[in-house]
Amino acid sequence: MKVVSVKQKLILSALTGAILISGSAMTVRAEDKPSEDTQILPVAGIESVLKDCYKEDVKKNIDLYLVQDDKGEYLNRAFSNVSDYVYIRSAPDETSDWTGKLYSNSAADVLEYNDDWTKIRSGSAEGYVPATSLFTGKEAEEHAGEYEQNLATVTVDVLNVRDGQNTSANIVTQVTADQQYEVTGEAVNGWYPVKVGETAGWVFGDYVNVEQQYCYAESKEEEEKRIAAEEAAKAAREAQKQQEAQEAAVIQAQASSGQAVIDYACQFIGNPYVWGGTSLTDGADCSGFVQSVYAHFGISLPRTTWDMESVGTPVNYEEAVPGDIVLYDGHVGLYMGDGNIVNAMNEADGIGVCSATYTPIITVRRVL
Repeated sequence: MKVVSVKQKLILSALTGAILISGSAMTVRAEDKPSEDTQILPVAGIESVLKDCYKEDVKKNIDLYLVQDDKGEYLNRAFSNVSDYVYIRSAPDETSDWTGKLYSNSAADVLEYNDDWTKIRSGSAEGYVPATSLFTGKEAEEHAGEYEQNLATVTVDVLNVRDGQNTSANIVTQVTADQQYEVTGEAVNGWYPVKVGETAGWVFGDYVNVEQQYCYAESKEEEEKRIAAEEAAKAAREAQKQQEAQEAAVIQAQASSGQAVIDYACQFIGNPYVWGGTSLTDGADCSGFVQSVYAHFGISLPRTTWDMESVGTPVNYEEAVPGDIVLYDGHVGLYMGDGNIVNAMNEADGIGVCSATYTPIITVRRVL
């Protein structure tokens, strides 16, 4: 939701004549006595006016009873004057509980001046901050432009923040629904640069609303919710990284053991092809070759290519690693890597190496 900056101008009503405050004394000279036609403002009436001035808990702050000017802005707007943040406290002293944090880029509405403390409302946080931590009055008006910024509001449950302007870029952090983050520059190809804490990155514009507005304080409850969400997102990322590392380790182990299978099989390159044969030295056909190589590693495979199509687990060809079994219509070989297989080819070529995609692949099976 767009937040409109509004200023106020001061309207003070001048009371002509004397005002009698309850409990005070005033001496009237003879020549000052009113005539019979003069109406005297009753004390009770004056007190009623004064009570109206205190209706909104702004004691000693008549200058805060402000009205909208022709620019639609208000003069009771204040801006933070701190390097990082200042605690918003429940009472005007340093020992009281804090209710929120007013950060260095935040705007607030002044509710009350109280000696060295000022009562403010900023976002959902309300309480007292040291007067020196704010720009108010003319200073606030002078600095207002510095606090206007573009903010991105997250519109999905979880949004990835990446280190580039595309979905293949690395994820640097994640943000959650309704959270707001500073947009630090111009959009590039529909991606906005944002700053999440100390982390800079890019978010896709379809999943955020970007509006020019002010930043506001963060209440203690909002901070706790944000931190919990960030920790949950961090834990999820760590879990994902751990899972990916485990999967990579499994693939590496499979590749390592599969490479041992390939190294063993390659010893028999150049040996003869024999229909129905299973001897790696005297001759084997395609399925007999694969069956005998895996038998050396204690793995029993079916005798025919058709039966081999259901062994182990299926994998995509793009994910094949050395040692995987590549099956075709009536043929089988062992994947070597780099797009090649070692196989018992035919009587003319014997056991040799050829392209894994020399003919359409039916399935790739992993048995390790």
